[in-house]
Amino acid sequence: MNSITVAIFDVDNEGVLAGPQNKSARVIHAILKAETNIETIIVTGKKLRQSRLDGVNVFMIPGGGVMLYQQWALGVRGRKIVRDFVRQGGGYFGICSGAFLATNARFGWLALVDVKLHDMKHQNRGGGLISVKLNADHAEEVFSSQWVLKDTLPMLYWQGPLMVDQTGGKLTESKRKAGFGIIKEVASFSSVIAPEDSENERIRFPEYFSDEHMSGHAACIQTTYGKGRVFVSSPHLELPAENRGMIPEIIRWTAQVETLCEAL
Repeated sequence: MNSITVAIFDVDNEGVLAGPQNKSARVIHAILKAETNIETIIVTGKKLRQSRLDGVNVFMIPGGGVMLYQQWALGVRGRKIVRDFVRQGGGYFGICSGAFLATNARFGWLALVDVKLHDMKHQNRGGGLISVKLNADHAEEVFSSQWVLKDTLPMLYWQGPLMVDQTGGKLTESKRKAGFGIIKEVASFSSVIAPEDSENERIRFPEYFSDEHMSGHAACIQTTYGKGRVFVSSPHLELPAENRGMIPEIIRWTAQVETLCEAL
C-alpha cells in the first residue's frame, strides 16, 4: 500500500503542536504516527500557503481551537488553497472546530460541506461524554465492522456543531456546480447529559444541552467536494481512548486509499 501523508493544522506559528489549544492535535498526531503507511506533517498557515499542500493526501483540522482564529490563521489565500486541494481530489478531515470551519454556514469558512447549523446562539454550551448512534448504511462505507456493529458509541462532545442536512439527499444544479456532494449522515446524537448530572459536567447552558436541541442532529458526516472526500465530526473522535482506532480508518477513507492501491 502506498503511504498516505496527512497534514495536521497547527494554529501556532511554531508548527510543533504546542499549547493547550492543540491538545486534540497532539493526541491525533500520536495515533497516526503509530500507524503503518501513514506519514504525518505539521503545517501552520504560513507553511500551508508556501507549500500549497504539495505531496499531501489529507488535510486535517483537529478540535480544540476557535474556528474564527483558525479561519484567521489560514487566511484568505490559505482557505482557497484548502478548497482547491479538496476539489482536485485531496481529503479533508475536521473535528469539532475543524467541522465548523468545513461548512458553508458562515462567510469566510471553507465551504466544503453544505449544511445548516442548529442553535448557534448557544453554541458555547460546554460538554461531556454523550452517546452517538451510527447509521450503518453510511458508516460501513468508512468504518470496519468492529465499529459499525456497535450501533452506539460514547464520544466527547465539546461545543461542536449540530449539523442539519437540508438537501434531502438531492443536489440542485447550482450546488453541484459549486462542488458540493450528497450529505451522508454517518452518526447522530442519540442521548445527552441528563439535567441532574449537568452540575458534574462543564455545562454552560443546560436548557440547550437537551434532547430537544441535540438528539437527532448529525454528529458525523461524510460527503464529497469536487473530486475529494470530506469527513467532519462534531464530537471528539479521539476521546474516549477506546474510539481511537476510528481515526486511521477515516484517514484512509478520505485519502481514497483504494485508488492508491490500484496504482500498485
